[in-house]
Amino acid sequence: MPTTPHPADTARPAFPALDRHLHRMAHDGAGHFLLSGLVLELAGPPPTIDELRAHVRERLPLLPTPSDAPVERHVRELRVTPGPHAAAAAHDELVNRPLARPEEPWDVWLVHGFGPDRHLLCYRAHHALHDGLTVARISRLLFGTAPATPAVPRPAAPRPPFGARVAGLTRVTRDAAQLLRPAPRRPLLDLPRKNERLLASTTVPVGRLRSAAGRLGCSVLDVHLAALSRAAERFDPTGWTGEGRRARGFGLPVALGQDTGRPYVGNRFTIALVPVPWQEPDLARRAQLIARHTARLKPRSTRWAHEVTFGRLGPRGVSALSDRVFARAGLQTTVVTAAADLGYEGREPLRVTPISCLPAHLPCLPALVVWRSRATCAFTADAAFPEARELAEHWRVALDELAPVPAQRDQDR
Repeated sequence: MPTTPHPADTARPAFPALDRHLHRMAHDGAGHFLLSGLVLELAGPPPTIDELRAHVRERLPLLPTPSDAPVERHVRELRVTPGPHAAAAAHDELVNRPLARPEEPWDVWLVHGFGPDRHLLCYRAHHALHDGLTVARISRLLFGTAPATPAVPRPAAPRPPFGARVAGLTRVTRDAAQLLRPAPRRPLLDLPRKNERLLASTTVPVGRLRSAAGRLGCSVLDVHLAALSRAAERFDPTGWTGEGRRARGFGLPVALGQDTGRPYVGNRFTIALVPVPWQEPDLARRAQLIARHTARLKPRSTRWAHEVTFGRLGPRGVSALSDRVFARAGLQTTVVTAAADLGYEGREPLRVTPISCLPAHLPCLPALVVWRSRATCAFTADAAFPEARELAEHWRVALDELAPVPAQRDQDR
């Protein structure tokens, strides 16, 4: 399948201070896990490692990485021991294996051994190389059923009008002022870390999320955050509001810069703090209250204001902002929409599971990936977390409260 080289202008990092901050985190000795990725579970016989390497080599020119990268050292395979827990063990392995090439921090995995009709394909990358949006786009370029061609660039978004820019800067300034208030200092769950991670996930029909969002007048993101808040109360019923009545919220990535629709080198996001109304016992009402806060992050003027202010920060400023946000955020999460044409050799995946990075100060990090008619919520958690295996089930039970419509039995593990 012929490919066209990727445009060179996407190789320039837009926010180098953020990339340097993430690079420093990788070497500060705190035990951060800074890899992210997507795992495709496919039916059918797995390819050989040589076939997969040839496939990746053919598509390398599409990626924002040197086209002469040593594919043999980037594309690796893992054979699991067959059994009822083989899939869970494989996913756990993918959130623990270090990168073979730290100087070129990305890899592709072929995981097999489940039997002749099941295998996994996974793309992972270090967060200092690129963020979750680019991970999803590269996964599509590597594992897409459509012809492998670069994405058509999107036209530049117009600069917001003067009044909208003023309103955006006002909102961002007001939110930043909230970060100056006193906040809890200890981690949410003060546990001795094992520096070993587990991945728990659950897959539900995306229609359930959309049905709840339509009924409540909010978005899928708001439904996810509300369900996550109930799950958080399950695994720590006192830590969210127990410190001097200072309620913790959730950290939410906000995309920055002009989105061309193509993958890029570096990171283009900041973290916004979304307050959670823990005092509201009704979960549906809680989702509606959360929606008031997320709605303020969506206008182009707000993202423009974040981009302008964040772009002026150096690595120390980025670090200080991150510390202040996460002193007030017990968790960070995101929602990613995966490309509809993901697959390999004409076969579509049974499901797509996200691998999230896990900074040392967070007990777990959930992410929701929407692909076609399925939504998979996956929690990357330190193995010291007492309920690491039950986190996804807590989220699913909360979703049942928000979307009690009878549905087919969901797939999970």
